[in-house]
Amino acid sequence: MARLFSTELLEIGEWRGLYFFELGMCLVSLGCVLLLKLPPGDRIRAFEKLDFVTFGLFAPGVALLCAVLALGRTVWWFEAPWLGWCLAGSIVLTTAAIAIEHNRRNPLLNIRWLTTANMVRLALAVLLIRIVQSEATGTVGFLNALGLQNDQMRELWLVTLVASVAGMAASALTITPTRIQQSLLFSLVLMALGAYMDSHATNLTRPAQMYLSQGLLAFAGVFFIGPVFVSGFGAIIAQPKNLISFSLMFSMTQNLGGLLGSAIVGTVQVMREKYHSSQLVEHLTLLDPLVAARVQSGGGSLAGTLADPALRSAEGVALLGAAATREANILAYNDVFLLISIVAVATFVWMLAVHLWQTCTARRPATPAVAQNAQTGLANVSLTNSGSR
Repeated sequence: MARLFSTELLEIGEWRGLYFFELGMCLVSLGCVLLLKLPPGDRIRAFEKLDFVTFGLFAPGVALLCAVLALGRTVWWFEAPWLGWCLAGSIVLTTAAIAIEHNRRNPLLNIRWLTTANMVRLALAVLLIRIVQSEATGTVGFLNALGLQNDQMRELWLVTLVASVAGMAASALTITPTRIQQSLLFSLVLMALGAYMDSHATNLTRPAQMYLSQGLLAFAGVFFIGPVFVSGFGAIIAQPKNLISFSLMFSMTQNLGGLLGSAIVGTVQVMREKYHSSQLVEHLTLLDPLVAARVQSGGGSLAGTLADPALRSAEGVALLGAAATREANILAYNDVFLLISIVAVATFVWMLAVHLWQTCTARRPATPAVAQNAQTGLANVSLTNSGSR
């Protein structure tokens, strides 16, 4: 939605218009929460004075980590010393908060519960899925590398918006406790398929060719949220005190997963662009007749504005270099999309293996009981036969 309206908002209020729109959406959400009240239920005194200490340590620690993930690719990871200080401060603050909560009798964040096998698997699954969803960030960068602006991509974001609404509706209509794993696996299949379709883009690709792939990614990205939330909410019903811990885990994996995915996409794209650029430029030499003809044609297009042949030749070389850089960026984004597809497939395989393992282990305890009943039945039969004799 931000990319649908950002042009007009930036014209009216510059960047403040975009943030005012975001603030308005938050206020609308708050109004919906206050209007649609939950039915009365049990109330538990959940907050204590020491909770403010935990919050005072945990919030800035997470904020510093978000700053590192958001700006690391822009200023580059090893070039800005302040990134290291922010990361070190984040580790110290979050570790201190975890240490305080781990040793409390009534913790605000139940670290022992969050580190159980089921919750760790759930958090890792959400994190990986959010990383896969960052393919949309790569799509924006890819289209920008082709010279397209938001006005030319408006139909693409409209398609993704409609697909997101459809994913939300489909999730609400199909979600049941018995279909949670199937829903998550189905989402990953759609994400892997959409990312793989985008990995074959060329310099002739336009938003119209990405409607289907981005629609699949948008549909799956919203479709998985409901099953993930329900899968973790079952444990909260038995222990309501863990609601705050689950909310924190869910929101952190969503936000940090999105930032981590964007950071990975941007970093891999820059590294692969440098690699492909070196490979392409290595074979560009004026001794090649095709290269010389391309430089001459590029300079010839400026004959009406530049009379000096040397300047026209230099401009032809610059145009050829810009074309090589554009092709290197396209190849780099294809590598990113393929990597995201591989991550989605790997996540699918991991979640399927865990689901099959849990299903098999859940059936194993019934086997000894059946064997014991069979042995008891045989013993009774033998006693009956001996008594009849």
